[in-house]
Amino acid sequence: MIDIIYGLFSFVLVLGGGLVVYESRCYTAEQRARAPRLSRAYLGSGVLLVLVGVIGLLWIAIGRTVWTLNAVLVVVAALPSLVQHLLHRRLNLERSPLETRLRSAIGRTTLDSE
Repeated sequence: MIDIIYGLFSFVLVLGGGLVVYESRCYTAEQRARAPRLSRAYLGSGVLLVLVGVIGLLWIAIGRTVWTLNAVLVVVAALPSLVQHLLHRRLNLERSPLETRLRSAIGRTTLDSE
């Protein structure tokens, strides 16, 4: 049963990493130029998330113990949030560009419209 839970967690990391990679490309060139290291670190954390998720799925598929995988998954899962927080602080952003796009697409452009 625990293998299934870690398998699902690894799958979610793959999906989340893909989302981080996509979102990292939503920042403007000017924003990326203002914080080049953090923007590259954010993209890299998304790629790392995908890789660790895929390795986790393969790890479970070949029957290895999940306890070794546990520590790696938890640490890597938190990395994009930390890097995004630092990036947004450096760029003085309240929201990610992806969230802004989604809000404008569904017509919720301000916090008051929720």
